Amino acid sequence: MIDNAAIAIQNGAPIALERIASINDNTLQSHYHHFYELFFLESGSRSVVIDERSYDLEPGDFVIYPPYTMHRSFSAQNVSFSRIVLYFLPETLTAELRAALNAKVEPYALRSEHDKSAFAVQMNDLIGEQERKGKFQHEALLSRLQLLIISALRAEYKTPQPRSEPKMTAIIGYIQKHYFEPTLSLDELAERFFISKSYLCREFKRFTSLSFVAYLNKIRVLHAQRLFVESDKTITAISAEVGFGSLTHFERVFAQHTQSTPKRMCSSMRLMRDHPATGSGPYESARAVLGLPPH
Repeated sequence: MIDNAAIAIQNGAPIALERIASINDNTLQSHYHHFYELFFLESGSRSVVIDERSYDLEPGDFVIYPPYTMHRSFSAQNVSFSRIVLYFLPETLTAELRAALNAKVEPYALRSEHDKSAFAVQMNDLIGEQERKGKFQHEALLSRLQLLIISALRAEYKTPQPRSEPKMTAIIGYIQKHYFEPTLSLDELAERFFISKSYLCREFKRFTSLSFVAYLNKIRVLHAQRLFVESDKTITAISAEVGFGSLTHFERVFAQHTQSTPKRMCSSMRLMRDHPATGSGPYESARAVLGLPPH
């Protein structure tokens, strides 16, 4: 399904949202964005995977994914659902709000039916404002977004319980901590966690919808992007630091995952980091994306 809200963000909109009702519309691969995503479930049922944890959502629940958070969502076969997706760039929020969102990467399960209803009204108001073309629309969208996020952070919510899949959770957690080791392999994981390699391949694909190699490469590319902004290291040094054995391999994998070259993206992100006033496009909020203070 075409993600029109994401297209709007890529075309320069700071905020974009869309209501989608669907069935069997599952995200097959974990992915991440350079912007925030708020996923609000209106009806039906939906499950989400956030890094190595998976959760079941109920109507009225929502998740706010910070930039560069690996995630995907899915439903059981032939189960219909309706959701609103809201995307927004980091600079649309204050540093305090970004810090609060980045500290809670799990579903918001609001306790009160009143809070659920009020939050749904705010989401619908944002959609209405987006469709209303007129004076001060940009300012109105920013104001409504700020109030929406404040409402989410102020409300009382239940502590969500991840699905109980301790073995795969432990394995993916290990990968998250050791992704930079060039020797990390399926053989090592199978031996360390006392399971067969064939079982590990099958369960890993079921849990992440990615092969081990594809998942590991995504993690490495993600951390390379972080280092583009957090450091002034060379691309060669960064490729080695995130676990690639050669620069050529890094460049090929990076292009597969980002449709850009490391040199081009690194230059863009560092330009926006060091000279934010001159920036435009998806990397202008590089420091904000990573939660770094102003340069």
